[in-house]
Amino acid sequence: MSRPFDILIYGATGFAGKHVVKHFINNHPTIKLAIGGRNQTKLTQLVTDLNASSPTTSSSDSPLISTNQILIASSDDKPQLVQILSQAKIVLACAGPYRHVGKNIVEAAIQAQTDYLDLCGEPQFFDDMLTSFDKQARESKTLVISACAFDCVPAELCYQLATKELKKKYATADPDADVAVTNVEVVHTFQNGKCGNATTFHAAVDGFHALYTGELKESRQKVKTHFPQLSALNKQRTTRPEDWKQIIDMPGMTSPLYHEQTNTHILKFMGADASCILASDRYLRLRLDENNNSPAANADDETKEQQQQVSVLPPMPFLSVCFGIQEKSNAYKFLGFGAVFSTLAKWSWGCKLLHSNPELFTNGFFKEGGPSEDEMKEATFSTYGTAYGLTKEQCVKVRFSGGEPGYIATSAMLSALALTVLNHRESMKFEGGVMLPGAAFNECDEVYDILRQEGLKIDIIETNNNEDSVASANDEQV
Repeated sequence: MSRPFDILIYGATGFAGKHVVKHFINNHPTIKLAIGGRNQTKLTQLVTDLNASSPTTSSSDSPLISTNQILIASSDDKPQLVQILSQAKIVLACAGPYRHVGKNIVEAAIQAQTDYLDLCGEPQFFDDMLTSFDKQARESKTLVISACAFDCVPAELCYQLATKELKKKYATADPDADVAVTNVEVVHTFQNGKCGNATTFHAAVDGFHALYTGELKESRQKVKTHFPQLSALNKQRTTRPEDWKQIIDMPGMTSPLYHEQTNTHILKFMGADASCILASDRYLRLRLDENNNSPAANADDETKEQQQQVSVLPPMPFLSVCFGIQEKSNAYKFLGFGAVFSTLAKWSWGCKLLHSNPELFTNGFFKEGGPSEDEMKEATFSTYGTAYGLTKEQCVKVRFSGGEPGYIATSAMLSALALTVLNHRESMKFEGGVMLPGAAFNECDEVYDILRQEGLKIDIIETNNNEDSVASANDEQV
């Protein structure tokens, strides 16, 4: 079916959506782009503002984007959503919080057979979409991929790449011997970041409240009920050999831990990263288990037995996902604000209080309107992923770095993943289904090249005598 647009950015007038639109029109003018949402006036104004702000556009030039590229649909009008999504190959859902507006867009995308990517960092949404729509997405060969943003993309892809590189580096002469990946550590570090948009804070408030009220537990129980084979698969995932030891140090909930590699004081990262990594592993096991137990109907008994003896995935390594803070005093300050936040999020009245004043409860970090353009120009991030074998000396470190993480780098990440789906779908592991980046791009090496082309930097770091040196030479400093 011919579609007039390659990519539809839905929620284009939001803070994140605007940056995604800018990224595409500035870096990918040949992409057939549409912008969507519920408000015609705001979308038209966005078109006017984007064209007016471009130094290359004059009255005699073609506009960067025109009103013909506007598609209108409310997130609560499913037929309208299906109608506009049917006009694009991929929809990038930039409107959140997803627990409130995401479900209809996912369902409409599957009905329209339009691949779906979003910026969601809400673990409950991941589970709810998996149980509600994975079967339909597979049948319609539609990809539904959540968490295509910072911080989940660097965490997941650092985990995947470091694991692969460790196996490659320490591969044995025996092709059937699997190199043990016993520990993986992911550490986010930030430089010159001034603030974030309050929308992220509001989603976090609702997410923590769902944890305390049991909503998240209920969603996870639905996953277990929907996939009864998970009981055996989880045992397979967590039963580690006796010679696998915990090599990495993990910070507690009440005090930071000095991290020599990054020269920071690390705290447990309370975002969705660990949930994403675990959910991707869970999804890969589910699909592999189904393949193992679904031999071809016309195969003979010997072939069926061979198909059912396909190797299972190894156990999950010990996993730590943290973030680093330069000053120890600031790390303790963060813990103090975090304690107030998590306490208030237990109750509805506490959530209302948190929602009412993000700046007060985050020491000014989250604010309505988000960071200014100048503030974003100064901010950068580096995420380090380190995979270990049976000893601490047997390791590979990956660094994933870029500009301001929340909106500048996130726009580049979402763009890169969308372009990978658009141009390299045949290299991806699955034709359809509801998943996260670690599962979706598990076997697609092209994604790393495209991320680099979008201005992000991915290095494999060799560690010699406690000094890190960059192994890849084809990357430019961000």
